[in-house]
Amino acid sequence: MEYHLRLAGLHKRFGNTEVLRGVSLQVAKGEFITLLGASGCGKTTTIRLIAGLDLPDNGSIFLNGEDITDLPPEKRNVNTVFQNYALFPHMNVADNISYGLRIRKVPKAQRDARVEELLSLVQLEGSGHKKVSALSGGQKQRVAIARAVAASPEVLLLDEPLGALDLKLRREMQLELKRLQKTLGITFIYITHDQEEAINMSDRIAVMHDGLFEQIGTPDEIYYKPRTSYVANFVGSANVIRRNGKTYAVRAENVIFGDLCPGERAQVIEKSFAGGQLRILFKLPDGQMVTASRFGLNSAAEPGDEMQVGWKAEDAVEVLDNGV
Repeated sequence: MEYHLRLAGLHKRFGNTEVLRGVSLQVAKGEFITLLGASGCGKTTTIRLIAGLDLPDNGSIFLNGEDITDLPPEKRNVNTVFQNYALFPHMNVADNISYGLRIRKVPKAQRDARVEELLSLVQLEGSGHKKVSALSGGQKQRVAIARAVAASPEVLLLDEPLGALDLKLRREMQLELKRLQKTLGITFIYITHDQEEAINMSDRIAVMHDGLFEQIGTPDEIYYKPRTSYVANFVGSANVIRRNGKTYAVRAENVIFGDLCPGERAQVIEKSFAGGQLRILFKLPDGQMVTASRFGLNSAAEPGDEMQVGWKAEDAVEVLDNGV
């Protein structure tokens, strides 16, 4: 199979720090892939290599089967949307969007038509004359995306583009970005540390940790079938249970409790509510902690109480234990 974008064994070191330790990824045309991980895991370095802003120490990057590893940024049909938007404050919205087309000497009539098409696509019709300073955060983000796709890049790289928005607007923009991506048919490589964002938007997720991909899969696979204890903990904060030399991940929503349920006697340590979700922290007889969660369900359990705690065998996924 010929992949649209392929990363093959990328290594990158800055000084004495090895930031990437041999990452490989195959991306289909029109796919929305998210690089998910904590700060410092190598996400931004990976997309900087794809963009040509940095060069790998080892490994190769292929686009449509062509080796672009050593090509300068302007020779790659790849564009980037940054968290800070990087819009030109002295230009109006239309001029910002058409900037790349002007650099490519696209005729004015063609540029103007493309700007109107994109303003409609990002739902900013009639805003071409506005100053960038007059726009809201969400509108600036839409202009940044419109500018990035104006010249129809093969791949769009998005470096935590929603990080500066408030929670409500960020969720709205998640849906908007996904709609735009499907409409445009452009391959999106998106990076974030927000697991909910990754799960909501992605066709596949590549979970990064310490310069490597811990697991690559669909949101369902990453959530329900984590490969390592790190993935289980990072995506959805699963309970990691160690028993008889094996390690299992059990999602908090799959933990059952009550005097009549099967399991073992455990002590209630803490009870809290967050976003309509009840969370109860239990201490098992061997000292391990287990969290159970329920939406919209109160419980008579109080700190200090004891009750049965357990889970169904099929809800315990065996994982590789990397100590997280």
